[in-house]
Amino acid sequence: MKNLLALLLLLITSSLYAQLTLQGKVVDEFNTPIPYVNVILKNTNYGTTTDDDGKFYLKTKKYRGLLEISFVGFQTQTIKVSQKTKFLNVVLKEGSNELEEVIIVSKPKKRLKKKENPAYRILKEIWKRKRKNGLDLVDHYQYKKNTSIEIGLNNLDTLFLKKIFKNEYKQAIKEVQYDSDGVNYYIPIFLSEQVSKVYGDNKNDHIREDVEAEKSDGLGAQGYVFDRMSNTFQNVDVFKNNINLLQKPFISPLSTNGFDTYDYVLYDSIVDNDKKLYNIYFFPRRDGDLAFQGNFWVVDKNFSIKKLKMKVHKSINLNFVRGLSFEKEFEVRNDSIYIPTKNAYEGDFTFIDKNESNKGLTIKKNITYQDYILNNPYPEAFYTQKIVKIRPDQYKKENTYWDSIQSNESKKTHKLIENVKSKKQIKHLTGLINTVASGYINTNAGVQIGPLWTAFANNQIEGFRTKMGFRTFVTKDDRFRLSGHIAYGFKDKKTKYGAEARYLLSYKPRIAIAAAYQKDIEQLGSTLFNTSQLLGRSFGTTALFSRGDNFFLSNIEKIASNFDYQIQNNLHVGFNFTHASIKSASEENFSMDYIDKSGVVQSQVTDVNSDIYVSYTPGRFVYGLGVERRFGTNVFPTFVLNYKRGYKGFFNGTHEYDKIQFKYNQPILLSKFGILDATFEAGKTFGTVPIALLSPIPANQSFSLVKDTFTLLNYYDFVTDEYLAGHFEHHFNGYILNKIPLLKKLKLRSLVTFRAAYGNISKENIAINESNINYNAPNKLYYEYSVGLENIGYGNLRFLRVDAIWRSNYTPPAGSVVAPTPKFAIRIGIRPGL
Repeated sequence: MKNLLALLLLLITSSLYAQLTLQGKVVDEFNTPIPYVNVILKNTNYGTTTDDDGKFYLKTKKYRGLLEISFVGFQTQTIKVSQKTKFLNVVLKEGSNELEEVIIVSKPKKRLKKKENPAYRILKEIWKRKRKNGLDLVDHYQYKKNTSIEIGLNNLDTLFLKKIFKNEYKQAIKEVQYDSDGVNYYIPIFLSEQVSKVYGDNKNDHIREDVEAEKSDGLGAQGYVFDRMSNTFQNVDVFKNNINLLQKPFISPLSTNGFDTYDYVLYDSIVDNDKKLYNIYFFPRRDGDLAFQGNFWVVDKNFSIKKLKMKVHKSINLNFVRGLSFEKEFEVRNDSIYIPTKNAYEGDFTFIDKNESNKGLTIKKNITYQDYILNNPYPEAFYTQKIVKIRPDQYKKENTYWDSIQSNESKKTHKLIENVKSKKQIKHLTGLINTVASGYINTNAGVQIGPLWTAFANNQIEGFRTKMGFRTFVTKDDRFRLSGHIAYGFKDKKTKYGAEARYLLSYKPRIAIAAAYQKDIEQLGSTLFNTSQLLGRSFGTTALFSRGDNFFLSNIEKIASNFDYQIQNNLHVGFNFTHASIKSASEENFSMDYIDKSGVVQSQVTDVNSDIYVSYTPGRFVYGLGVERRFGTNVFPTFVLNYKRGYKGFFNGTHEYDKIQFKYNQPILLSKFGILDATFEAGKTFGTVPIALLSPIPANQSFSLVKDTFTLLNYYDFVTDEYLAGHFEHHFNGYILNKIPLLKKLKLRSLVTFRAAYGNISKENIAINESNINYNAPNKLYYEYSVGLENIGYGNLRFLRVDAIWRSNYTPPAGSVVAPTPKFAIRIGIRPGL
């Protein structure tokens, strides 16, 4: 534990010894490196020149001064430097190509009206042509795409490197790269590369991508967190009005509504290859708005984008994010067709705050496009064929293939990863990151222990409860996975347990099977239904602190199985079969008695049932080839339809019934106004069944917020056999609070919610009830509404949320053992950013 604490301390803090050690890169206005540039500290003997890649390194005994950068044919630049100077990115302008009519507009202290801003005319022309420029102008196209994703540790000082490399330090310091600040160091720990060919048919709107080769190396296999982080950067389409980033809607600087969010400055114009280019800078109007800062070059006449750079403004607080930057480059052909040539994304992640001296994680994603061929069509059937990856090693190539296409920089990175991935300190550090992110602790036996968040709980039946869970984990793409838990209650002095095994039976078509056994306590009144989840994971037994008494738990012993078939990506059909024995966990406090058809009072239900479900999640980003898939952070709708059939007499089943249920979730991006998360649920039970098989409206007696539950209801306040529920959460993402001068400094975000439920219970189901729960259905609409604040915390750790909640009036039935609920409450929620 001491070692882990020491490693965590090294990750989140560091002390820098600053001196005038200068490092940087000199490029022209199109980001082409310029070699042999003179770099001199004025009035001193200290100087150097840039290398073939435009890079320079200069170390002096001075503490401040003026750095002069000069080269024939370019304008000389003079830059003030001091101990605080970081890595220098210097752009030299060509003196001979400078236009006499250069337009220079400073960012006005007073916001310019659209017609007064010279950038507005250019932006209007861009908007007109957004759907007419680019590859959309040709009928057919093809190109080669190279993608690399790199993850590394940043802001590392020499003390940290000595701890890692020890006797190898002197050799390692020659190979380790400088970080972006030019003072500290950066160590890559994971690198994946992919080569593919893309074919497009605009006539029929078809795109085909054939992967040619894949390679990955490093410590990404320890858990899901690095995989998830490496997929943070999906394709960022700046030509759309809204850019979805980390489930937040950012306004694009090229949006037709951009002037509501940005201040634009037409900085200058140049001539390059007989084409006039305009350089436009953009800045968020208000600090904290979900917007970017950067600039883009626009080609005159056709008004296509030549190059764009932007970054997330520092005033925006994203959990664990210190910085995000994006760069896109295009090539213009035939004066009208712009084609992408490069996409570069980079993220800087830290745990505590955005302090530049703290250690963190860097993620780099680079995509290059080359070998374009336009209007050379293939047969129409060619574009509809899809080659789907079904095995982890499907696109593996020999080293000779990669040696022929990899750059020297890529080869050096792989060599360094091979060296560091075996270091214990790096393994411990990356393992710690995985544990913090996932809740699971890695072991050397191919088993992970966790999740830690459910290790302790408390309820009236078990008293203080401890739980230890596990899952097998060899790689992220395991075809077989075994998970389970063992729990103990110190009040009832009973041991509970459960285990679930999943196996990927077929890669293509994708077929997964699962089986589970459980003997544990569950809170049946906490959820309406699930599909492929076999083990009960209800929060009713995992909360450490709760409101009021809760004796309404059930002892459940069950055997369950699942068969899941993927028709196509994000469309699944499945079949479950379950045998469960259900009875009250505290019969003296909570009766589940009912009258059977013989008129005898029974206290136990044997539920033998089957489920057939259809799950559809169009647009969801899915990755991974193992039995457990991983999902990206993009926004997508969810449709689930489930039909359950209960069997009487079959394997001693006590009840015959039918139940049909439907759930629809739709996040809606509302541009600068935020995001609305809407969920609808409906269901009906056909047949006469006891309380164990009915549909209680999901309640939540814990002090934390739980999705799709009602906070001011007790368990079994409402019991239905037909129901309709809606849950609506709108997150303003700073749209309101950023406009209030004093509050905007706190970086808080506002939200509102509305939840409602309606339902009925049949006379037949009421008649067989011998429980001490007097059935009460919400046949008059029950609803809860709230206002809340989120993004609460310190530094980068701002994942807390507080809601003030009110409810409508309702009266529990006379003689009910369910206690009255409060009409108002304050609740806390957790909403991680990744």
